[in-house]
Amino acid sequence: MTKFNQAADKNRKNERPNAFYRMLGAFGRFLMRIVWWPTKIYYKEKFPHRGNVVCVCNHYSAIDANAIYSKLFAFKGRIAVKAEALKSKFVNKGMAAMCRAVSVKRDESDVGAIKTMLGELNSGGKLLIFPEGQCNKKKDFKSLLPFKDGPSAIAIKSGAVIVPTLYYRPLKPFGFRKNRLIVGDPIDLSAYIGKKVHDVKSEVTQLIRDKMTEMRKQIDEIVEKYHGSLKKYERAHAAAVR
Repeated sequence: MTKFNQAADKNRKNERPNAFYRMLGAFGRFLMRIVWWPTKIYYKEKFPHRGNVVCVCNHYSAIDANAIYSKLFAFKGRIAVKAEALKSKFVNKGMAAMCRAVSVKRDESDVGAIKTMLGELNSGGKLLIFPEGQCNKKKDFKSLLPFKDGPSAIAIKSGAVIVPTLYYRPLKPFGFRKNRLIVGDPIDLSAYIGKKVHDVKSEVTQLIRDKMTEMRKQIDEIVEKYHGSLKKYERAHAAAVR
């Protein structure tokens, strides 16, 4: 067992919540799955069922993890959450019980958080990180904020596959409107393994951003031109290739 596996096991034991928070977490997961955020996912089959994965996504609000953690992660893995959101002991313990949130200090090297995330990935787990680093509050919901290099560095160090995902627009609860999420092709970082992270992390970050920019155009076309029908979109593109 590697030191990261040992660290991950130790963290799991230390984070085990009491009965009250376990019940709270279970209720939160129920709301994630059934009540709050009905979401149509395009190309769900692209998301790996096995192996360590760093999932990245655009970021509108604190609820963005819901569809990904429930429908893609199947409530396994971890979510990187800004430390400011977990200052309250109640919120911290509740989030730990619900999704094993990792508290991350922004704009500084958070060694403890890095070890926790690497421990999860090196034990074959999955991690959700928002590369924008903050919620995008722009009225133009289609734009992306500048990306941080953190997700790239974590993925390179752990040898994980990066899977880009992208919401069409901010989530709405209770079925007020159909939420939509697209899953992109996994990004294999094997070509970067063995290289100094500092030298290549910006290149990988740009690779992720370019892919998510392509995905933005793709989901816009599916929703706006083909009214959300993936079959119509794929038929049209297959005909165009002939």
